[in-house]
Amino acid sequence: MKMNKGIVIWSLIALAIVTPLLVATYIQHQRKNFSCEIHTTIVYDNSVLDMILDFNLNNGNGTYEAAGEYNENGAPTQSVSNKVSFKYWYEDGQVIMVSDEANPLPKKDEFFRQFIPDFFQHRNRGVRFQITPVNAISYIFTYDDAPVFYCSKN
Repeated sequence: MKMNKGIVIWSLIALAIVTPLLVATYIQHQRKNFSCEIHTTIVYDNSVLDMILDFNLNNGNGTYEAAGEYNENGAPTQSVSNKVSFKYWYEDGQVIMVSDEANPLPKKDEFFRQFIPDFFQHRNRGVRFQITPVNAISYIFTYDDAPVFYCSKN
């Protein structure tokens, strides 16, 4: 009987040690592997770019997809989209993303493209974000110490 009691006590102690480690590992995995959606509107002079952006980060491989509309006063509304596959890793508390493929549409050189980092337009270009969890369902993407995206899990 004493042997069974000892096994139960040691099992409970082992469970009390392992459980927080498993929970911490799971939380860390969720922070580094996630999908989220951004709705952004950029207004510049007489033009508006309204986009839905999706980021998916999963074990060092990621995708970015965007779709929306570009409207410049006096011109018809134009559909725009982009898809980028990328590799990513964490370094010094930031996420470094390097594009494998980029497919921005339309291919014309629109005015708004001069404000978009090369990562989103060309292959083998990088960008560095700090991604900070805000709560259980959202993140802030910071670029060069300025918040640029609020991203909600989808």
